[in-house]
Amino acid sequence: MIPVKRTIAVLVSLVILLAGFQSIACAEGANPHAAQWVDEAMAASLDSITRIDKAGLLYEMHCDYAYDGNPVINMLLNKFGQYDAGCSAFTTWNETGECFLTARNYDYRHKDPDGAYTGLNVAVHCAPEGKYKSLGIADACWLSLAGGAYYAGVLDDGTTDTSLAVLLPYLCVDGINEKGVSISILKLDVKDGETAVDQQESGKIAISISVLARYILDNCATVEEAVAMAQKYNIRNTAGMDFHLFVTDATGASAVLEWRYNQLTVTDTNAVTNFYVGYDDAEDRYKDGVCTEKAAKLDNTVREYHYGYGHGYHRFTGMVSALERYIDFTQEGYMTKMTPAQAMRILSVAAQDPGTEATSMTQYSVIYDAQHGSATVWLGQDYETSYNLSIQ
Repeated sequence: MIPVKRTIAVLVSLVILLAGFQSIACAEGANPHAAQWVDEAMAASLDSITRIDKAGLLYEMHCDYAYDGNPVINMLLNKFGQYDAGCSAFTTWNETGECFLTARNYDYRHKDPDGAYTGLNVAVHCAPEGKYKSLGIADACWLSLAGGAYYAGVLDDGTTDTSLAVLLPYLCVDGINEKGVSISILKLDVKDGETAVDQQESGKIAISISVLARYILDNCATVEEAVAMAQKYNIRNTAGMDFHLFVTDATGASAVLEWRYNQLTVTDTNAVTNFYVGYDDAEDRYKDGVCTEKAAKLDNTVREYHYGYGHGYHRFTGMVSALERYIDFTQEGYMTKMTPAQAMRILSVAAQDPGTEATSMTQYSVIYDAQHGSATVWLGQDYETSYNLSIQ
């Protein structure tokens, strides 16, 4: 996940360096995209941005430009850092055992220029040549760190420059591809005395975890392939923060990838929040000397879980406790079966109202269907209203 650092010098240098690119006029009625490096294909994609909900919390964009290896995109990405986010996720089969579902809350407390809570999420459709089609949801609020103000409703207000939205394929915090591989990025805390990931193995290119997530959506058909992809790169942090990556596929496989101590750890699990799942060193979490969350473990559960350092224990125990009641004991592996509506209710239990932490406040809840390449989205804990999206 990769917003830019706030620096006028960076933006000025980009304009100077890329001045040779012609500015493309936007389609009638669309927002301007006046950056000189916006080419015709980028402009067409930016013109495809469409509002989905009335409040302008969710948009849709069809990405028809070559973002992979694009020198302009790479230059912009190199100026980006990491950002903070809470989040919860779990997996289950549907009630018939025919469709594998990945359920996910995306949590972060954004505010607009007036101080009101806001969100700006974009469903990004990607179909890179020779690779897999995908649908991902990007948090476009982070574009504000590149200059300007991005919050609910601005992507079709007729005035906000949308040029930076070309980065959205690399800002996806979750998504699914046509093979049924799903990814979710979740925040981790760095323990006192430890450092955030900064792998430096010789011969490997360094990338952030959100770039890895994009590579997985574009190139991987299984969890196994995703793990192999992760092993090809050095994973880095650029703002002292760590994340782990929840990867699932259409066979029912699910695993969390973590880079603690600069080592990749892969742990099979059906649920994850914001503590390490590959370790057992749970501790109460303190902020300014105050215990903000107590580490807890579940006893007598069918599945065994690790409880490493971090936060989100209360959300995790709530999800896992709910999942236990849906186990089909006639099947191997203690698989769970439930309707999408039941999965949605578990997400609602793990949802967060705006609190004292930046990682509180559920922006949206989503359930990805691996067999159908689809997503059902609920915004801001309004579980009466859903929006259906598809890769196709």
